[in-house]
Amino acid sequence: ALRAEPRTADLPFVFLTGLDERESVRAGMNLGADDYLTKPFRPTELLSLVRAQLQRFARRSEQRLRLEAEARQLREFDSVTGLPNRGTFVDRLARHIDAGGDPVVASLALGQLPVLRQTLGQGPANEVMREGANRLLDSARSRLGADVVLARSGEHRFALAIEGVDEAAVEAMLRDVLAPLAEPMAIDGRRLFFDASVGVAVFPRDGDSAEALLDNAETAEPATAPGGTVAFYSAENSAVRGRQVRLLQDLRLALERGEFTLAYQPQLALAGERLAGFEALLRWHHPEFGQVAPSEFIPLAEDSGQILPIGSWVLRESLRQLRVWRAAGLGIERIAVNLSPRQFEDPGLVGGVWAALDEAGLPQGSLELEITESVAFHDPERAIALMASLRRLGVVLALDDFGTGYSNLSQLKRLPVDVIKIDQLFVRQIVRDPGDAAIVRAVIALAHGFGLKVVAEGVETPAQVIKLAQLGCDVCQGYHYGAPMTAAAVPAWMTERGFA
Repeated sequence: ALRAEPRTADLPFVFLTGLDERESVRAGMNLGADDYLTKPFRPTELLSLVRAQLQRFARRSEQRLRLEAEARQLREFDSVTGLPNRGTFVDRLARHIDAGGDPVVASLALGQLPVLRQTLGQGPANEVMREGANRLLDSARSRLGADVVLARSGEHRFALAIEGVDEAAVEAMLRDVLAPLAEPMAIDGRRLFFDASVGVAVFPRDGDSAEALLDNAETAEPATAPGGTVAFYSAENSAVRGRQVRLLQDLRLALERGEFTLAYQPQLALAGERLAGFEALLRWHHPEFGQVAPSEFIPLAEDSGQILPIGSWVLRESLRQLRVWRAAGLGIERIAVNLSPRQFEDPGLVGGVWAALDEAGLPQGSLELEITESVAFHDPERAIALMASLRRLGVVLALDDFGTGYSNLSQLKRLPVDVIKIDQLFVRQIVRDPGDAAIVRAVIALAHGFGLKVVAEGVETPAQVIKLAQLGCDVCQGYHYGAPMTAAAVPAWMTERGFA
């Protein structure tokens, strides 16, 4: 009965008995006793027994309190950063709202963290979150006060509640809070840079509950950009986010369902207008939304990691199609395929390219891989080693979107590339804008000085072709020669143009 009562359940229980047979003792212990003493006994024996039980009780109580504290820590706080977790943040925010508070909630996402986790592992990713948490907490406390609430609300997200701030001043204040994240982090022997995207929801306009405010702040998060970006919740971005969630879910099944296709855009050498090859471009026909723009689904595939199986399929399918064309007697020299940043970071890239080439059975020089300037210059030493490995497989390497990033000429001469592609941004106004013409002229001269070929993208008019030829460009690609077309349409296009 004593053990059944909450008030006495944990108290030490010692029974005194005049019986010394085992059955009686066992019966007393079965009732919940901690120890027993048989009569006759000396008072010192009883005192010693009681003292021992009280000490044991104190240790048990201390251990229970410690375990309860540890359980509370695990239940309410993030084990990596030590910050309150999502549930704790929502509970505190709800109590604050119930008490008459008028909060603004910000969701801060480190957009590059999922890529880091996949490439370097969980340990370095945890280090980033710890360092990011420390910087944000110190920054928030110094600017917003010591009682500010910062929490880890997701895999790569933090949540911040702000009170008593005019909405017009929120963006500037958040940029100040984010400022320490602009400094590089020394992680796993590397200097890494991170930017945050911040979504903001205002009570009660954007949600009348704590959970709704945090959900809508996350919905408002824009894409990350240098210096961090801040966006407020609206019904419009909520609808966009809903579409993105749907697309992301369906993206995981699109490959299995055969919803992806490739379109092929011709590349022509200006010397004699000879067919240089085709670039393979990924297309997605969604069963409900129809054609989804690559600019919409490629970032989703990149962020989610789905770009790896999709990119592998693009590589194998484009090489398979080139083999089919050649078997049909079409003189197509090369197929160009884009590599995404996530693919370039994949440790299995070289092995995957080798397997695809081996499966296709095509000669060296049949495949061109396009790598963006920003990816190549992000970690030049790694890029140089990786690109050298790809070249040993007989792959032609092109530096895509050249001139749109931070071109580093000292690194460019070290990169084992064969082709530089001039972005259509500079081609579009090349006839009318002397500045763009000067940039293109300089890039062509630079590339030729390094022994590289130059491809101009986005060529749409005869005047652009003439100008590019005057500047010494080697290859042109764009709607002037042909829009991206299905594989089945390529033979007819080649026949019409006199290439077959």
